[in-house]
Amino acid sequence: MFVNVFAVALLQGPSIPSLVAQMTLAEKVSLCHGGTDFSTKAIPRLGIPEYRFTDGPNGVRDQEQIPTTYFPTGISMAATWDPELINRVGVALGQEVKGMGKSVLLGPAVNIDRTPLGGRTFEYESEDPWLNSRICVDYVKGVQSQGVLSCIKHYAVNSIEKERLTVDAQIDERTLREIYLPAFEAAVKEAHVGSVMAAYNKVNGQYCAENTHLMKDILKGEWGFQGFVMSDWGAVHSTVPTALNGLDLEMPGGHVDDYLGRPLLNAVNKGEVPTSQLDEMITRMLTTLKGTEQPDIHGDPHVSTKAHQMLAREVAEKAMVLLKNNNSLLPLDAKSIHTLAVIGPNADVKFGADGGSGSVIAPYEITPLQGLKNYLGSSVQIRYAPGADLQATPDQVVPPSAFQTADGKPGLDAAYYPNVDFKGEPTLKRVDANVNFDWDKVSPAQGFPRQYFSTKWTGFITPPETGTYDLSTKSDDGSRVYIDGKVVVENWGYHGSVSAKGYIKLEKGHRYPVEIDYIQGTGGAEVLFAWKKLPSGRKPWIDEAVRVAKSADKAIVFVGANHDEDTEGSDKSNLSMPDDSDELVSEVLKVRPDAIIVLINGTPVAMPWVDQAHAILEAWYPGMECGNAIADVLFGKANPSGKLPVSFPKRLEDSPAHALGDYPPKGGVLKYDEGVLVGYRWYDAKKIEPLFPFGFGLSYTTFKMSIAQTVVTGPEVAVTVNVANTGRRAGGTVAELYVSELGPKVMRPEKELKAFQKVYLEPGESKTVILHLNKRSFSYYSADSHDWVTDGGEYDLLLGSSSRNIESKASIELK
Repeated sequence: MFVNVFAVALLQGPSIPSLVAQMTLAEKVSLCHGGTDFSTKAIPRLGIPEYRFTDGPNGVRDQEQIPTTYFPTGISMAATWDPELINRVGVALGQEVKGMGKSVLLGPAVNIDRTPLGGRTFEYESEDPWLNSRICVDYVKGVQSQGVLSCIKHYAVNSIEKERLTVDAQIDERTLREIYLPAFEAAVKEAHVGSVMAAYNKVNGQYCAENTHLMKDILKGEWGFQGFVMSDWGAVHSTVPTALNGLDLEMPGGHVDDYLGRPLLNAVNKGEVPTSQLDEMITRMLTTLKGTEQPDIHGDPHVSTKAHQMLAREVAEKAMVLLKNNNSLLPLDAKSIHTLAVIGPNADVKFGADGGSGSVIAPYEITPLQGLKNYLGSSVQIRYAPGADLQATPDQVVPPSAFQTADGKPGLDAAYYPNVDFKGEPTLKRVDANVNFDWDKVSPAQGFPRQYFSTKWTGFITPPETGTYDLSTKSDDGSRVYIDGKVVVENWGYHGSVSAKGYIKLEKGHRYPVEIDYIQGTGGAEVLFAWKKLPSGRKPWIDEAVRVAKSADKAIVFVGANHDEDTEGSDKSNLSMPDDSDELVSEVLKVRPDAIIVLINGTPVAMPWVDQAHAILEAWYPGMECGNAIADVLFGKANPSGKLPVSFPKRLEDSPAHALGDYPPKGGVLKYDEGVLVGYRWYDAKKIEPLFPFGFGLSYTTFKMSIAQTVVTGPEVAVTVNVANTGRRAGGTVAELYVSELGPKVMRPEKELKAFQKVYLEPGESKTVILHLNKRSFSYYSADSHDWVTDGGEYDLLLGSSSRNIESKASIELK
């Protein structure tokens, strides 16, 4: 592999201060905003290379579409409760980043999962700050061990996608410190992360990219962060405040009029931004980046090795959470099955290429159906029924014959605006036959911009038959459909290619006014409008699924969600699974009570059929080895050992943000009124029973754990824990240690996770592990003293296999 001569020059040449001293003012400013969408600008005369970035966090998202390993997503990694395993993932990711000729992986994403509707919950990790911290520290250490940098994101309080570009997160200081910042703090102090990404949103009135308190006071001040801060793509809103308050690099860049482009140059010349501040910004960047290797290649097509792919499979297996297993239905016995019914909309679907910045182009992806075929071979006949109408949306694009313009022509009147606000006069008017465009990164017409535009199509739509219609759009970025003046399809926001739908009753031959709005920000540009008339009686696809289930020896139903719901750029509208999934599960369980339900999703879902089901496996989005990993777990080759990193509520209104009416935002403001009572802390405080609690997960074997000893040395506590496998299969469990203060002086959660250890045991084997607690484990943040406070007194140490299943307790007293 040949190393870029610029990188060699930077490593072996003059010191960074010397380089900075040789730069012109224009060259300095050029380093403060990206040179392209995913790179910094090179300065060849000084040997400074272009440094290239790549999206993560569950795989290298290469702009040249070279295949890379698609690892299970962030919530899956957290569900392993195994930091050592995730360190290995970080190492593999770092190797692929380097092999692709990149310097920085944009990951991990460690924002707290506050609402079960969050569009990026699948990409984030947990509702708990301690679990978040432990997973992310080992991830970052693994990535950076390979000579590349990790960029932890999104700093900070980025808990929703709805209005994410502008929403103001209003949060108190204690909640900020105890819940939303610990993972970032740990990444800085323990993993020495190289870069931090400023989020889109505001926090307490200031955009993150210019937030004095977050950037200067905390990150670079209290924590002593030595790396550089880059913006999320398009998250900068000013020049002088941004430069003065801690951001070092504006992304994506590539334009002289970026806030940290020519306007920054002017601000320095006017004395509004000191040259010393500019020097600090670029010194941070070059000092941090100079150690990264810059291969002189555009990407190695073989970075996804067999070892990485098998690691993805291992993570998937160890992340799966067994939620129910009545009568030991699982694992299945392949020898007793002659025919197997494989049912459901998620049975034969690939998920890697969707979801936004977490998407990955993998060399292959094994669907559940294919994985079961691989495992069972020809010895079992598999009968497949999707159980849903899976006709491809592009095949159902509303045809030109259904449209009429205002003056009666076929098609729709189209008005194209050179802005995203439909403001002023359109610079392009024409009649479009229908709405079915994939402009990718080209302009809709010669002389019209390819980015930052909006389009409005108007006219009339006439249905060929009377009935209920499923209307849908698929767009990158936002789209919205009005029929007769009412919104039917809401797919708004800045996001990747995402589908959304709505339902409406239409009469044959009636002309309905129609309007379709579309906005395009950056990146790809795609929009289509499709329809299909729903059957008037029973749904034939569900009837088919029921017939197939009845005809087989065993039935497995694959449902959950997809990346139309779990995606960057938008949140889910409710807890229900999409389309007819709940009806499908209920109908199959009526005829096959022993059907195995497998969930593939990245957010909690409601389960109105939960009491009917006897076996439920949560598989998350398991990565490229999805189907093989699921088959291994279902048939007992692997024993599920995952634990829930988030609480599953019975009802949406049981979760804190929704119980208090703090979601969705109101007037551009998102309040965090629940304070530190996030996730299981809320359910404990309000005595609400979740559907499945935080930390929960069953196994094919049984375990017993107990606290054997506690040793208190000042604020340090060593807790010795015995864990035994009392069953007949090898397996893994997690010793979860929660701390509860008795008689606290301020409001404290009933208990908080403060230590854990994943333990793997053979049948009959026992192990002793020591869990360590320190002063912070017993502290709360005092906004009055601006410091962490530990009160003397009694504390209970609670050892359990979930937040609701405490198996052993010990009491200690702190002076």
